[in-house]
Amino acid sequence: MITFDRVSVRYADSAGFALHGVDLTVPEGELCLLVGPSGSGKSTLLGTVSGLVPHFTGGELTGRVTVDGRDTRDHRPRELADLVGTVGQDPIAHFVTDTVEDELAYGMESLGLAPAVMRRRVEETLDLLGLAELRGRALRSLSGGQQQRVAIGSVLTVHPKVLVLDEPTSALDPGAAEEVLAVLQRLVHDLGTTVLLAEHRLERVVQYADQVLLLPGRGEPPVLGEPAEIMTHSPV
Repeated sequence: MITFDRVSVRYADSAGFALHGVDLTVPEGELCLLVGPSGSGKSTLLGTVSGLVPHFTGGELTGRVTVDGRDTRDHRPRELADLVGTVGQDPIAHFVTDTVEDELAYGMESLGLAPAVMRRRVEETLDLLGLAELRGRALRSLSGGQQQRVAIGSVLTVHPKVLVLDEPTSALDPGAAEEVLAVLQRLVHDLGTTVLLAEHRLERVVQYADQVLLLPGRGEPPVLGEPAEIMTHSPV
């Protein structure tokens, strides 16, 4: 589903590579946990999948990243929005409307989907993520876990094949984090969504991972494999 073909990234203000020598494939319909020390390039790698790197961040990307056959070098983030959904650790910073229902519809409005399609998908997403009772609530009145579920829902209504998340539970308490991780498991196992997730609270997430992608840093090549095997040798 996601293929990295000898991918390296270097930013203009840096002497070294932010990411170097990534050459692997993330399988379709699995939850892949991205781990590595601070500064190993986790956020940069996620950005190459969504197209934010290099189209938004700048810098030089060599090699090729393809998502379901679509080359991210040739497609800006807007042109990947129907294929890749991106969720960060601070949903409030990314919300563009005021209520749950409006936020779920916004991405589809941007893509010009028909009103009947939008209504059906909003209802499906409200039910899938357990948000039906919150449909009219103001986003800022929700708990952290509820806000993160809405953030995930806002990209799911577009029906992406890939969901990219950068530390989505780091600001949540254990109960709220469990809510979010349960949603991600449901997306993988029920809908076949491919989830690529970076998280430094590994004790929360590693038991849900089908694969672990380790960025060791220090110039060492990335490694993808079974969680038990990779975590045995992981520096984090």
